[in-house]
Amino acid sequence: MILIYSTTEESSVGKTLKKFYIKTKNMEWRVIIITILLIISLIPLTSVYHSNAKPLPLSPLNSNDPGITFYDEQIFMTLNAYPVSTNLIAYVKVISQTSDSGYGPAYLLNAITNNDWWYQIGVAYNWPYTNGSFDPGFHMIYMVWNSSGDPVIGPVLLSFNGNVNNGDEITLEIEISNGNIVLSAYDNSTGAKAVATFNTNGASSIVTDLNFLHGYITGLMTEWYHLRAYFGGELGVVYRLQYLTTSFTLGINEMYLTSPPQSIASNEVAYSVSNNYTFYDLSYVGAYATSNGYYFITGDLYPIFLKYKVVGGSFNIPINVTYFYDSFKETARLPSLIFVDSNSNISLPSMVLNGLSRIVSLNSTPILANRSGNLTVYYQLQYFININVPVNASINGIYTTLSSGWYNASIKVTISPFTYYPNSSRIMVFPYPMSQFTLNNPINLTITYILQYYVHVNSLIPLFGSINGTNSTIFSGWYNQNTIIQIYNITFYQSNETRAIITKILPANKILVNMSYTITVDELVQYYIVVKSQIPIYALINGSNNTLTSNWYNRGTTISVENITYYGPNNEYRDIIIAILPSKNITVENPVTISIITVKQYPLTVYSKIPVYALVNGTNETLQKYSWFNAGSRIQIENITYYINSSARLLMEKVLPYSNFTLLQPINVTIITLPQYFLNISSNYPVYIFFNGKNATLSNGWYNNGTEIELYSTWYINQTERQHLVSISLNGKSTSVSVIIINEPISLKLQYVLQYYIDLISNIPIKALINSTLITFSPGWYNTRTLISFINMSYYVSNNTRYVILSIVPFNFTVNRSITVKVTTIKEYLVTVNTPVLITIANRTVNTSEIWVPAGQTILIPKYVNISNNVRIFYNTTSYLINVIQPTNINVKPVKEYFVTINGSSEWLPAGSVITLTHSIPIYEQGKWIGTYNVTNGMTITVNEPITETLVKTLNGTFVGSIVIVIAIIIGGILLLTIRRSRPKF
Repeated sequence: MILIYSTTEESSVGKTLKKFYIKTKNMEWRVIIITILLIISLIPLTSVYHSNAKPLPLSPLNSNDPGITFYDEQIFMTLNAYPVSTNLIAYVKVISQTSDSGYGPAYLLNAITNNDWWYQIGVAYNWPYTNGSFDPGFHMIYMVWNSSGDPVIGPVLLSFNGNVNNGDEITLEIEISNGNIVLSAYDNSTGAKAVATFNTNGASSIVTDLNFLHGYITGLMTEWYHLRAYFGGELGVVYRLQYLTTSFTLGINEMYLTSPPQSIASNEVAYSVSNNYTFYDLSYVGAYATSNGYYFITGDLYPIFLKYKVVGGSFNIPINVTYFYDSFKETARLPSLIFVDSNSNISLPSMVLNGLSRIVSLNSTPILANRSGNLTVYYQLQYFININVPVNASINGIYTTLSSGWYNASIKVTISPFTYYPNSSRIMVFPYPMSQFTLNNPINLTITYILQYYVHVNSLIPLFGSINGTNSTIFSGWYNQNTIIQIYNITFYQSNETRAIITKILPANKILVNMSYTITVDELVQYYIVVKSQIPIYALINGSNNTLTSNWYNRGTTISVENITYYGPNNEYRDIIIAILPSKNITVENPVTISIITVKQYPLTVYSKIPVYALVNGTNETLQKYSWFNAGSRIQIENITYYINSSARLLMEKVLPYSNFTLLQPINVTIITLPQYFLNISSNYPVYIFFNGKNATLSNGWYNNGTEIELYSTWYINQTERQHLVSISLNGKSTSVSVIIINEPISLKLQYVLQYYIDLISNIPIKALINSTLITFSPGWYNTRTLISFINMSYYVSNNTRYVILSIVPFNFTVNRSITVKVTTIKEYLVTVNTPVLITIANRTVNTSEIWVPAGQTILIPKYVNISNNVRIFYNTTSYLINVIQPTNINVKPVKEYFVTINGSSEWLPAGSVITLTHSIPIYEQGKWIGTYNVTNGMTITVNEPITETLVKTLNGTFVGSIVIVIAIIIGGILLLTIRRSRPKF
């Protein structure tokens, strides 16, 4: 009945544990609470004694009864948004249902007041006690909880003041009035009522915004206790609110009421409502709940909005539906909202009759209720058509038989003017009141008709006779019963070329129409055959040989025209049948004009040694010696050469009397021929000849017998290119004859070499390798592919004058075109020196005594050449810069010099020079030359290497010593004299 529970000994920790079962709106709070509980569980509990020792909300029956652990199942709907103020009303259809233990559920209305108190009022059936017993029947049950989450009143079972029966609708109400809160339950069927009143404790209104604060809700709930876990299987219970809620939460809980209680299953889903015809379902652990914001259903019951639609029009007779509600068979009138046991059948009438109108179900029935929602069933409206005779008609464009019976409303019916029967009879229909209509109501049709039979006329020709005494053409068709038909025997001319003669009429030429007849007429059909021919014609007519003329012939007669040629006198001409139209063999099936097409021909005689071909009327033919051709044939004898073999042939030289003529009489033709032979030329280059008085190029071809051809041995293509004939082979034999006479087939093989003129620009003779042969090269004609490689060889005019080749362009090449070879040279003179010397020429220095110098070039002989930084050679000559314009001899005297430094002064001196080392020195000093030789002052040395000498001065010891002694003696004498003068006198 409630969402929180107390234990036997409840401490502050116990109260905290109760919060574990407070239903929150999100999983995040659950995770936080579980974490707190795990921590608190480690702290020792301090027991606090409560006088209420049994779990709530069960009422104690006997305090000495042992406690029993129960399972509690709650299916609830929380009103998240609902127009409440001081009262909350709900309606519930109570169901007397029990579990195996005999306990029943409570159907509850719950409300939170604005002071956070919680009130529960409902109807309980067989409500259990803590000892396992229960209070049988229906009672009002209520319970009150304060803002701390503790029960303060109840649960209390209160008896009604009258009977409450299974299936009665109970009005549950929680109302704040005059400082009190009134909890009441009222049976709308029996009037039984139960009421409980309490002080409001400061509450002034009912609210929804405090839902789940202590596990409290404002809403509806079905609660049921069991002795073991119970998942679903409840009978359906229907709650109804006073107003539509736009937002609600559906929840299902299953708890095991141990100490502390254990949650077995829990699920909640929130919904927003936009209309009152959509139900939102919640199925969990076998339990089921659904709501549209107005109705709340728990248990195995599906709400279904059931309506119907009539196709074809309107139908005002009520339609009842039967279904099962909590296993009771219920009846409702469509359209209706019904509550149906899950997976039970909803039965609808397959047909509803209203006189000559009815509706027929288009759905299969019964319908299995396996979900909640909206269900529309369809019926077809039908009307009864009463007709005295079945007739052919079109119903909505479909051809069928219209007879008395039920037909869908709104169909379009068109009655055919005729109704046909299998025995080739029919009736001509005259319907009343109409022949075409849309079926919008029942209708009674009366058919008036005339019986007719079909008379089939089997005849190839029109029949003439009388119908009921009136002349008429007799056709196949429908004739009224008892009509008299008589047929006349008249030959029928379809045209001037076709006629039919009647030979028999079956069954008779006069009949009374009282059944279907087939009139068969045997006739002989004849056709007029026209024969057109300029010559007599013979034919086999049905196998007999006769002259064929124009006449009437029976249909089916076979005519085979004979093709016989007609010859004129002395065979000077003849007439040939070239076509028989339409055919040579004819079976007479229609009028025919047989046209015999002939052609006149004349003979043609040909005299010729060769076969003769001609265009005869544009078609190629071979003319025989004696042939027939059509008169007027255009004959053009073709000038076609006759090949004796592949190298000899005969040309048509003349055709007598003419080669192109129209044959209008017999004629003789004579052919005159000219022999020709084939000249086959094999040459590596074009062959140039003198032929028929002019230059020409010789080619393979046919030449008349006796033709003379003169070959050119050399043919200049241009001034620098020519081809030269080097060999002639005539029919496989070498020859030097250059004039060829054609009197037989000839195979002529010629070998030419292509030559190019190679020019030379050079002021000296030059050598070259021509195809590896060394020659002095000169300008001239050279064969193509000749390899020419020049040799760079200086040309000596004398032993001291020469020409040096600077370049030959090109230097080597293969002859494949005309080329001018250009040789560039320079003139050089020999310069000789009496001794090797460094000579600088054109920024190049060489050490030589002999050098070739280009004419006009200047050479430089150095005056000095440093061997090292203190040894050099001095070249003594008359000129050091010489312009070479002829062979030249130069005399140079080299002198070796050394670098000499004396006391800091330097000079280059020739080898062998003599130097006296002397320098003035004061008497008190003495000097010595220190360096290469280390000699005293005044010594003489010879220069044969680099020399460095420096004068080093020192004191003259002898002289200075002498001076010192003298000075000492003087000083001593002075001192002695002084001493003597100052001695006292005694």
